[in-house]
Amino acid sequence: MRPGHWVYTISLRLRSLLRWAQADRELDDELRDHLERKTEEYVAQGMAQADARRRARLDLDGIEQTKEKCRDARRVNWIQDLIQDVRYGLRTLRKSPGFTAVAIVTLALGISANAAMFTVVYAVLIEPLPYPDTDRLMFLAARDRTGAAISFSYPDVLDWQQQTLVFEKIAAYQSFGFTVTSAQETTRLPGRAVSATFFSTLGIAPAVGRDFLPQDDRPESQPVVIITDRTWRQFFNAADIVNRNVTLTEEVLRS
Repeated sequence: MRPGHWVYTISLRLRSLLRWAQADRELDDELRDHLERKTEEYVAQGMAQADARRRARLDLDGIEQTKEKCRDARRVNWIQDLIQDVRYGLRTLRKSPGFTAVAIVTLALGISANAAMFTVVYAVLIEPLPYPDTDRLMFLAARDRTGAAISFSYPDVLDWQQQTLVFEKIAAYQSFGFTVTSAQETTRLPGRAVSATFFSTLGIAPAVGRDFLPQDDRPESQPVVIITDRTWRQFFNAADIVNRNVTLTEEVLRS
């Protein structure tokens, strides 16, 4: 298709869509003019006026049928049909306010439920983890014969770290809670006991202070804690506590 013809076709379809009433009037006038000219031609050939008009209509395959063919050629019929269907639906809903209210509430509940489910699915299955190279991270878990989840022993983790030929790094963690006491309140916070390779495996580092060191994994080493920014601000007033002792669940840990 030539560029000029393409531009002309697009502009014609837009005009037919945005000014469809005027386009229909112009189409009707054009068809009537064509019908009159064909009728005059047949009258000039010696046919009666009624027979000439009937013959002219037959040549056009009917006025309304020809109009539909012209509308189909503009390829905007489906948009006009959609607009008409929407208008009809709105008129029907306006006549039945009770049904309209029930329909709106049903749609609102359905949309809300689907949005909530999508938010959960996106957060759990689709949204990428906030770590670099998430496609290289794997989570290993074990189950017993009944299908119940079981924990790995720490000696197993140490053996894997020393003998693995598949993974670049292996880290382990165990969930438990801490009791944090401040001047204002005492709160139970979730925590993790992690191996020294935990943050380096995830590809992240503390914003302030140092990461865990290999010697921190030794049984005789002093426990070290890394706290979140929220805990630091809420319970320690954003004070400088790097390399200082803090008390969590009546146990002194190096921060």
